[in-house]
Amino acid sequence: MATGHNAPQTRMLAHVVLVLLCAFALAPLYWMVTTSLKPLDEALQVPPTILPETASITTYIDIFLETMMARWILNSLFVATLSASGNVLFGALAGYALVRIRFRGRKVILMLVLASFMIPFEATFIANYVLINDLGWYNTYTALIVPWMAGAFAVFMFRQEFLGIPDDLFDSAYVDGSSEARAFWSIGLPLVRAAAVTVFLITFIWSWNALLWPLFVTADSELRVVQLGLVSFQTEGAVFVNMLMAAAVIGILPVGILFFIGQRFVIEGVTQGGIK
Repeated sequence: MATGHNAPQTRMLAHVVLVLLCAFALAPLYWMVTTSLKPLDEALQVPPTILPETASITTYIDIFLETMMARWILNSLFVATLSASGNVLFGALAGYALVRIRFRGRKVILMLVLASFMIPFEATFIANYVLINDLGWYNTYTALIVPWMAGAFAVFMFRQEFLGIPDDLFDSAYVDGSSEARAFWSIGLPLVRAAAVTVFLITFIWSWNALLWPLFVTADSELRVVQLGLVSFQTEGAVFVNMLMAAAVIGILPVGILFFIGQRFVIEGVTQGGIK
């Protein structure tokens, strides 16, 4: 630990390093935004311009007029919202059951849930695809939503939160004649709000950013989500860089705004879940 006369220099060095890291992290975002404001000839110019010489939002207008971007955004919002809501509901129910309900095999189930963290989604990709196809869900919204509606992360987060709720709160509810379901809805769920927001936001972002799964389980352009829509801006003949960057900016705005609003709950939820 720096003490005495070395402390100011150490803090200054730390600030310089942090500023450089922030600049390095924000550089791609800055480049994406500035490129989206350039006409195509300037966007392809070598060497590139740091600032747009003729900044214009025409590219953004053209995207909504010439493509199905509005439909893709609505699809992504619909899919991500239902996926995140389902993950919150089923994760909370599972986490509550693992803490409050005594049954044989509870520890085994918990170990299996934790073990599933080590299995990447790609490892079960083919099996999930075959199952979706056999159920007749191919090329439907159901195929885009259901796989995200349950996950080990949500179960673990809610279990950790429910562990921190005193038993006396539930015991008093039972004495008053409350059922297990009522205790869950009226006592348990309101007290794990931070975990619910955290799970919702993270699942929403995962679902919104998904590309490989929607690519395989949908065929109609009407079912495309934003990430698939971005691919359509790359053709065999050319890549419209300015339109691609503008579409990318539009694609990250909803999740960026959502995370900015709920980041306090995410930090609180992850911190509380990790120390219990």
